[in-house]
Amino acid sequence: MSESLKVFCAGLMHESHSFCPIPADLATFKSTGGILVGDEVRSEFHGTRSELGAIFDLSDRLGWSLLHPLFAHTVPSGPVTAEAFEYFSAIIEKELVSNLPVDGVILVLHGAMLVDGLDDAEGELLRRVRALIGPETPIAVTFDLHGNIGTAVAEQANIVSSYRTTPHVDQYEAALRAGELLQRTMAGEINPRVAYAQLPMFDALDMGRTIAGHGPMGGINRLAAQEIENHPSILDIAIHAGFDWADKYSTGPSVLVTYDGDETLAQSVADQLIEYAWQTKAEKTVDMLGIDEVIRIAREPATSKGPLLIGDFTDCPGGAGMGDNTNMLKALIEARIEGVVVASIADPAAVEKCLAAGVNTIVELELGGRLHAVYSGSPLHVTARVLTVSDGVAFRAGPYFTGTRTYFGPSCLVDIEGVRVIIATEREQIDDRAQLRIFGIDPDEENILVCKAVNHFRADFEPISRRLIYVDSGGVVSRNFKQFAYRKIRRPIWPLDADARAENPASEARRA
Repeated sequence: MSESLKVFCAGLMHESHSFCPIPADLATFKSTGGILVGDEVRSEFHGTRSELGAIFDLSDRLGWSLLHPLFAHTVPSGPVTAEAFEYFSAIIEKELVSNLPVDGVILVLHGAMLVDGLDDAEGELLRRVRALIGPETPIAVTFDLHGNIGTAVAEQANIVSSYRTTPHVDQYEAALRAGELLQRTMAGEINPRVAYAQLPMFDALDMGRTIAGHGPMGGINRLAAQEIENHPSILDIAIHAGFDWADKYSTGPSVLVTYDGDETLAQSVADQLIEYAWQTKAEKTVDMLGIDEVIRIAREPATSKGPLLIGDFTDCPGGAGMGDNTNMLKALIEARIEGVVVASIADPAAVEKCLAAGVNTIVELELGGRLHAVYSGSPLHVTARVLTVSDGVAFRAGPYFTGTRTYFGPSCLVDIEGVRVIIATEREQIDDRAQLRIFGIDPDEENILVCKAVNHFRADFEPISRRLIYVDSGGVVSRNFKQFAYRKIRRPIWPLDADARAENPASEARRA
């Protein structure tokens, strides 16, 4: 083509926990994630192993005239406020209208975003974009595999590509697939559509874990790859494990098949794959341990090199945990085990006190336990020595989200009776060793690392660890789902209802 293709790209990402009391308002987006506009988007992501990094690389290679007015994201929490969503939507709509016509649109979304007053936030955003560009202009979308995807996505999008790994080490590849299919569509080579299937379940596909090398997510990925290899009309298959703590009609696994021409085949493939998810729904690759059992294991002498890696699963900010639960820290202090690092406790008041005191000073702190009466534990009265202070900025060097920025906010490392603790202003999951190194910690040489983490830290930390275990410290990212008052999710549904499929026969996969 003689003229460059005009491609509109925008991103809005949030993983929303219906039962987390911390709202995702505009202030939260600004402080814990980022609201990037115009050239800021390229400066932040060009050259990174991210979706936007892939899109910029594609644009450079293919000569697109790429418009990138907005990328907004923040740490998982409660639902996004209506004000914040409308603010971001208005930017996207205004910039799109002012640049029409465009040859194609690519949206970088999460898939598990909830917005106050909306039944399907990503679906609504797609409807708004489609209304502006008309029925013929192709839309490609990328999703996290933890998305809770509704039928509106299949109705409005032409191309859907999602991550295939957890930890998510293939964000770049997911966007590359979406962008390359968008290019083929804009060139008139293909005319893609999307087939959709879902069954009445959540907490399936083992939270999408693939790093263990076994389990249902790996199995379904292999089946999907075979379908793509066998059928040229199947262009991509997006498989979502879902995000269990979202009270949304479409919460749970879904399969979206991007195809060109053979709708019957595409729907059959989607139905077969979602059936596999149903048959394997109870399979898990990790166990949750109580605090007493974790302390018992932590006391055992090391029999090999590397740290014991403890994932504080239920308080992980990456799943919308409070990030200030103190229950595990309290047990570690009382156990007096040497060589322990805890990363991290979110407590801006404690950080402020430590920074005011300075390095090598002793401070009395009421640490953590503030954000929720149940899920945060209780504040710990501790005497701490301030070891290091930091601006909290680290750049990921491991295989997850390589090259991107992670941010604790002003923060410090303290020693509490022999246990070193990172205290941060912001709630931030631990997913890269660089986050510890900015405090002078060498993760490879420690005895025990306790990380507010669920899955993504495994990519960078597990290879250097002697063992990985998970603790249920009493946080909000609990797999005791019956404690939560789901009201919007479709019913009956597994695991809340044992007879979830009694009224839904095997062929009942919902379709767009």
